[in-house]
Amino acid sequence: MTRVLVNLTWLVPGVVGGSEEATTAALRALASAPERDGLDVHLAILAPFRAAHPDLVDAFDTVTLDLDGSSVVRRVLADQSWLAAQAGRLGADVVHHAGGVVPLRHPGRTVLTVHDLQPLDLPGNFTRTKRTYLRLMSRRSFRAADVVVVPSRFTAERVRAHGAPAGTPIRVVPWAVGDVPGPGDPAPSIAAELDGHPYLLYPAITYPHKGHLLLLEACARVVSARPEVRLVLTGRAGPLEDRVAERAARPDLAGRVLRTGRLPAAQLDRLRRGAAAVVVPSEYEGFGLPALEAMRDGVRVLVSSAGSLPEVVLADDVVASADPGAWAAAVTSVLDEAPEVRRRHLAEARERAATFSPQRTASGLAAAYREAAGERVDR
Repeated sequence: MTRVLVNLTWLVPGVVGGSEEATTAALRALASAPERDGLDVHLAILAPFRAAHPDLVDAFDTVTLDLDGSSVVRRVLADQSWLAAQAGRLGADVVHHAGGVVPLRHPGRTVLTVHDLQPLDLPGNFTRTKRTYLRLMSRRSFRAADVVVVPSRFTAERVRAHGAPAGTPIRVVPWAVGDVPGPGDPAPSIAAELDGHPYLLYPAITYPHKGHLLLLEACARVVSARPEVRLVLTGRAGPLEDRVAERAARPDLAGRVLRTGRLPAAQLDRLRRGAAAVVVPSEYEGFGLPALEAMRDGVRVLVSSAGSLPEVVLADDVVASADPGAWAAAVTSVLDEAPEVRRRHLAEARERAATFSPQRTASGLAAAYREAAGERVDR
């Protein structure tokens, strides 16, 4: 029996974005997978995690750090002391640091998950303090890891480029989507505001790299010819929130952009399935979960050519230019698509989405644990 402690003390529910969805989905996949046999998996969590993900608390033994996660300094200090003590107490053979950094004290063999390296690749989007900390910690984390797990080939290349030793195995374990969710309940206010209009959906925190301003410019061109079209922006507020709100309020878009904030999963699922398209104009992605969820649900997607996004979608779903005119033309083409063309495209997209299965994720994660523990793993 290989005992594994998964470090989730970095995971502040509702704050860390797509990495929360990806990590919890991977653990759910592992919880019910045959590959879990021979693995005794424990989770190290923050106090709010218990209410946010009770199913995982039920599925795995947990140790809880009594912090809410609001203080980064306290969380980092706990990683250097409390976490090491828990690993020692449990006798963990492997500690999986799922948040991109290995603490200075790291007893046992180590698996490191790197979701992306945006702070190193797009340093202008981050404070000097965060850039410096992540630059120093990332390099030593790569050296400390026995196995590095990444969600895409793109991220694997960036990890190697930023200093992972040649001898450290980097394993691509893609994020996954499960079955199509249930019908869900629409939010009455959102349904009333959309009132049957065709709409585009972009679920993303308003970070600078997410491309909200590009999308708004493109949508202004779309609605000049198609005034019935709406744009729905979900996700919590980020650094670009004020600029997004200001652009959406201008006369050419006024009343046509719905900013909802972060939504419960059931409401977001319902919105996604009703969208004319899910659009992801991001400048940088380590994977592309919103696009994959849309493909699973039979919804058209359009994504930028940045980062890992082309690894996830069909070739025809990629908008290669960051020009608003190109995006407006791509959106208009999707809106005007012939029904038979759309059906064929969506069928192909569903087939591709099905390859990103929970079983594939669970198998890859379990193999990484066994490889780090020194077991022979066939690949």
